[in-house]
Amino acid sequence: MSTYQPTARLVCMAISLLLPLLSVPAAERSPTAKPPLKALFITGGGFHDYEKLAPYLTGQISQLVNVTFEVKFGLQRLSDPKFAEGFDAVVYDICDERAPDEFVENALSATRKGKPTVMIHCALHAFRYSPMLQEWETCCGMRSKSHDPYASFTVTKLDSSSPITKSFPSEWKTPGDELYQTISIDPKSHQLLKGTSAKDGREHVVCWTYQFGQGHVFATTLGHDMKTTSAPEFLRLMSNGLLWACGKLEADGQPARGYAASPAK
Repeated sequence: MSTYQPTARLVCMAISLLLPLLSVPAAERSPTAKPPLKALFITGGGFHDYEKLAPYLTGQISQLVNVTFEVKFGLQRLSDPKFAEGFDAVVYDICDERAPDEFVENALSATRKGKPTVMIHCALHAFRYSPMLQEWETCCGMRSKSHDPYASFTVTKLDSSSPITKSFPSEWKTPGDELYQTISIDPKSHQLLKGTSAKDGREHVVCWTYQFGQGHVFATTLGHDMKTTSAPEFLRLMSNGLLWACGKLEADGQPARGYAASPAK
């Protein structure tokens, strides 16, 4: 009895101290956990199977990066000037040739004011019948009007030191995609990857970064269909590009602390 009472009291004290900690969510208890990035994924348009591509791409990226996506089909979300509020990034995987001027301006304004932005494939060819096309192309950091026929082609790394492409192969052959022809690329765009045409041997930039106003833009013309989109190299490229745009990618190409996807995801 002489040792039981103090021991019991110590156990009770320990429990009373632990209970408040146990009531705190695990993400808050862990020194490395971060709230997930929230990305708005705007998709839709012609010539691509976005009903298949969008859920696959967002699902796979969320397996690599601590991010949640809200997927919106169509451009109606852009009718609201505040459409990007509450999101850490906006991703455009679209192929809409027309849009009301205010929709395009709202998209441009969000990036211009500092919203991290990701452009995928046909987003570079979007809004071609809009009077604001030139400004959209400026936001993308490159001008392109056409592409080679669908084919497999070789992609070459241009910057081995960039954290976005550090893990990307020096040469990689996409199993099938559309090589967008580069008309011009902004001198301030940082070129990361180029593709070599299987048709005529010409080279075109297929991945780069850019800054439009205050917003960081990551862009790639790759990703026409599931052949490229399902490749691990492409998925890692997209994941790194999103993290870079959000300022969450370390110099060694690894996610910043707390932004790698947890094993549970």
